[in-house]
Amino acid sequence: MEAILNFGLFFICWLWEKVKSVGPEGKSFQKFLDNVQYTQRGILRYERIFGDGFVSTGGIATTKEFVEKLKLKPGESVLDVGCGIGGGDFYMAEEYNVEVVGIDLSVNMISIALERAIGMKCAVEFEVSDCTEKFYPDNSFDVIYSRDTLLHIQDKPTLFQKFFKWLKPNGRLFISDYCKSAKEPSADFASYIKQRGYDLHDIDGYKKMLCEAGFDKVVAEDRTVQFSEILQRELSAFEKAKESFLIEFCQEDFDHIVQGWRAKLKRCTEGEQNWGLFTATVMTKSS
Repeated sequence: MEAILNFGLFFICWLWEKVKSVGPEGKSFQKFLDNVQYTQRGILRYERIFGDGFVSTGGIATTKEFVEKLKLKPGESVLDVGCGIGGGDFYMAEEYNVEVVGIDLSVNMISIALERAIGMKCAVEFEVSDCTEKFYPDNSFDVIYSRDTLLHIQDKPTLFQKFFKWLKPNGRLFISDYCKSAKEPSADFASYIKQRGYDLHDIDGYKKMLCEAGFDKVVAEDRTVQFSEILQRELSAFEKAKESFLIEFCQEDFDHIVQGWRAKLKRCTEGEQNWGLFTATVMTKSS
């Protein structure tokens, strides 16, 4: 079912798709996200630590840093895979005058993004969609952008092949994602990965998959030090804002976020969890 709403110069497209993805313990992956990891309440409490409009590391600060790398030009088309609640999409559309399609499997994420979109005058479209099942014609986008999302995707090689096809010649790819070290994970980290249903790779392995999908100029950066610094800043600011947070949320919500950030910092310090930054280009395509 597809619905399109027209608010003056702003068009909202909400596309519903049947999803077959399976999450942890055999549950529907979409249901797992919306009922466990990204409940409406859970998203809003995450937003309090990431910043308004964001549910990804560093919020607006890293968005500005990373989007600048894309050298966006007015009128270009951008696909944001795992768009969350739309902060990055609104930023790109407003600041660079590009057309953005944001897709996310979580109904809760897209619901919030649509609420935030009302009244805005920029070319952003949101869809509830599974990127592994989604079809776009070849050469549809100038840029594909994804922030800390593909850790949910089990078959990355196939997805990267789709990205390659969807990008135009000279198209650009940008991904930030959780990664792991090349060594065997500890029992605690392995349990965390399983509980979340993540598919994590080491940074070199991630780069290899992109190269094998056909991408050129693949650059893989280990940004774990930056990740740790951001986590510490976010945690410190969040703890200082505890009083205002507890006006809308409860102590359990506060503790959940604090414990989660401390656990990520610990895994980074111990060298288990990494943060990878990946850029690539489509230079040529075989006919």
